[in-house]
Amino acid sequence: MNVEEALRDAMAAQVAGVQAPPSLGQAVRRRNRRHVVRFRTTGAALLTAAVAVTVPVVLTGGPGTAPAVGGGQGTGAAGQGAPVASASATGSGDTVAVPANLVPDMVGKSVEEGGAVLKEAGYTVRVTKVVSDRDPAGTVVGQTPAPGTSAPPGAAVTLIVAATAAPTPDTTAGTESPGMPQDLGDLGDGRTLGGVHVGYLPEGLEWGKWSGKDGFGTRSYTTSWVEPGLEPGMYSVQMVVYRKDAAKQFAKRLQGFAAQGAKPVEAGGRKAYLVSLSEGGDQVNDGGTRTIAWTLAPGVGVEVMMSPDYVAKLGGAAADRELKKIAAEVALAK
Repeated sequence: MNVEEALRDAMAAQVAGVQAPPSLGQAVRRRNRRHVVRFRTTGAALLTAAVAVTVPVVLTGGPGTAPAVGGGQGTGAAGQGAPVASASATGSGDTVAVPANLVPDMVGKSVEEGGAVLKEAGYTVRVTKVVSDRDPAGTVVGQTPAPGTSAPPGAAVTLIVAATAAPTPDTTAGTESPGMPQDLGDLGDGRTLGGVHVGYLPEGLEWGKWSGKDGFGTRSYTTSWVEPGLEPGMYSVQMVVYRKDAAKQFAKRLQGFAAQGAKPVEAGGRKAYLVSLSEGGDQVNDGGTRTIAWTLAPGVGVEVMMSPDYVAKLGGAAADRELKKIAAEVALAK
């Protein structure tokens, strides 16, 4: 997947909660082929308000250059008369305007700088990595919502960040998935990560031979299990373990599920939420990804997702039973 495709798919994901289920690509959350591995940060909160028409905005300039907001094309919160807050200085010496309701342009900046500016502007930051041989690793090569888009305080902004390709795996070892992150190294059967052990998986699944760290918030860990023969980057079941800061954000998501009317179910003696979620991971949506999420222990949250294709193969009721079984057999690693 190239950067343009990743950005297009991420933008599709951004409007999923308010318009229609998107078609999503491999570098973001999925749905183009309906079972592509997810990457995100800070609990994957998406915009819950309608995405407004993008307005041409000049948000960056050299030292001493005052940013200017261009004339709007279209109507809505991003149209003429939108309030503009004071400018914010970045570490590079550029000046970045932080309008009260317009997303700043972070393309070309480092992920650290872009994240800092967005957080200062009141947004939640997510990061999606794409392999790029044209841009330095850690550089923001795209974002969603697009620069100049109207977004309320607390909304998520996804930064698409260039990354280097994973090292070519040793073909004799057969323990890595080419092009996928290997943040946690060789996990053996893949059932233990982030201090959590998975005691049960549906029959026939095997480890996806990849692992990610901090993609769902600081101190989060993820991997997946697949049916044999599924190409790299795809998943049948994916798990995310949340600890420390990531667990705090995750706990807020669980509260959000309850606020939307989701009823808890019992899984291994613990209360869990078995829900279908929109592409952002926050909105309960009948057409979304089947997910079970719960607090395993104080400061430890777990989320298990099943790809729509795998759900279709098992059948809805059977898929729910399998998710409950997985959750019931997840425990803190000894």
